[in-house]
Amino acid sequence: MRKMRCLQPVLSAFMAIWMMAALSSCSCGDDNKKTGSTSEPAATAPSPGSMEQTPAEIQPKEEPGQLVISSSADTGADLYASWPLIISANLWRKIPVPDDQGQTPGVSPVTLKAKSGSWREALVLEVRNASGDIVAWPFHLVSWPDESLSLGVEDSANAYWWLDPSETLALPEGTYTIAVSFKPEMMEGLPAYIALDRFYLTIKKEPSPLDPALSSAKQYQMADFFLFKGDAKTAGERVDKLLAAEPETLGGLSLKSKLLASEGKNLEAVYVLGDALSIYYRKYPNADPPLGLLHQRSEVLKNLAPEPVKVDGNSPSN
Repeated sequence: MRKMRCLQPVLSAFMAIWMMAALSSCSCGDDNKKTGSTSEPAATAPSPGSMEQTPAEIQPKEEPGQLVISSSADTGADLYASWPLIISANLWRKIPVPDDQGQTPGVSPVTLKAKSGSWREALVLEVRNASGDIVAWPFHLVSWPDESLSLGVEDSANAYWWLDPSETLALPEGTYTIAVSFKPEMMEGLPAYIALDRFYLTIKKEPSPLDPALSSAKQYQMADFFLFKGDAKTAGERVDKLLAAEPETLGGLSLKSKLLASEGKNLEAVYVLGDALSIYYRKYPNADPPLGLLHQRSEVLKNLAPEPVKVDGNSPSN
């Protein structure tokens, strides 16, 4: 009993301290709930070069089959001045998601029609610098005469712009934000909301001298650019130069196949792609399948006319 009486003041002090700590913890928890720091993500500052949303771009609700315009640089997200630039815009529809009952909402095709000229001429390619200011670049639009465009959920369409090496040489270094949208006043049938996928393009000064890897990359970019513009002769010269330096470069073999296919030499194009696939599997035995090369080969195979089967040297009768 005497020992217990001696310990009683100590226990009382310990209980008082514990109660104060518990109350303090509860108070902090209530404060956290009031500020929302545990349920809401912290706000982040906008990234450099981000563009302000206009009312037409703000999407309060994602709609089934929503139209999307995704833009990208076919020549890569980094560009050396004096290298060619190709920018593409891909128009597509979001695939509807089944609801809680497993029912997929039906989506009708959307038909877009230019009030005058081609629908591609109603597209705006907007470039902004790191400060968010719009800058003017002398883009060339690849145009086709089609006035209208019909897009279902499985359809897509593309538009392209380009700059040649002399034009990219004049571009200031830096990182730019690029997006493609429609001029509403030039179109009919535009949906209320269109999702825009922007991308960043960084312009750099070309190193001097070029190392072997960059030299090959430039040859590839130049060959692809001339092929894009329809100059098969110059593109072929660039590809031959690239393959002479690096016979097993997959990009060079892919371009060689494209050149052969453009000349109607589809069987030779398939053989070249077969060589490219063999090199890929030998060099990268544990890598994922080369989907780009496989898709390219399947497209060339579609253009191969089946050869008639001959029996005893004679063609079979119908």
